[in-house]
Amino acid sequence: MLAGIALGQLIVGVLGVLVVTGEYSSGAIRSTLAAIPDQRLLLAAKAGVFGAVTSVLGEVVAFATFFAGRLALSDGVPVPGLGDPGVLRAVVLSGAYLSMVGLLGIALGAVVRHTAAAVGALVGLLYVLPAVLSGLTGVTVAKYFPTMIAGNSLAVSEPVADVLSPWVGFGALCVYVLAALGAGGWLLTRRDA
Repeated sequence: MLAGIALGQLIVGVLGVLVVTGEYSSGAIRSTLAAIPDQRLLLAAKAGVFGAVTSVLGEVVAFATFFAGRLALSDGVPVPGLGDPGVLRAVVLSGAYLSMVGLLGIALGAVVRHTAAAVGALVGLLYVLPAVLSGLTGVTVAKYFPTMIAGNSLAVSEPVADVLSPWVGFGALCVYVLAALGAGGWLLTRRDA
């Protein structure tokens, strides 16, 4: 029922990239840095605002997708409810996942500073690398990538064998986002030093 998350993550991730790289490509970053010279503070502010907006929108999209999916089920198919075990958690964490991907987009935009390259890195991280690694190693390595965490841990109400549990997966995503934003902030200060 939450299959739209796969497309939504690409949209939100690209928007996250554009939050940072759009200013660099247009040259508007000069006036922004004149107003806020501390690039780490600027990145934190962008991430905070974008993260808050995408958190709200992600939850709206996740709940709307869930209810639309319920309506699309044909007669005779069991219809899950929010009160069923694991369903509310799956819907809420799916919305939070979209926000996390947007923040990863911001971090990649800060690291790369070029829209096409950052979007390419995002697509590679979300789609290509997990698919290749899952083909080569099964779920052994691929289960640690964001898309695999979302599809097999966060957005499911029934546990899936050999993958991260929902809360461990969510914690791993939080660590990824914080590390990526930290690296982005550090690289921003190093480039211009």
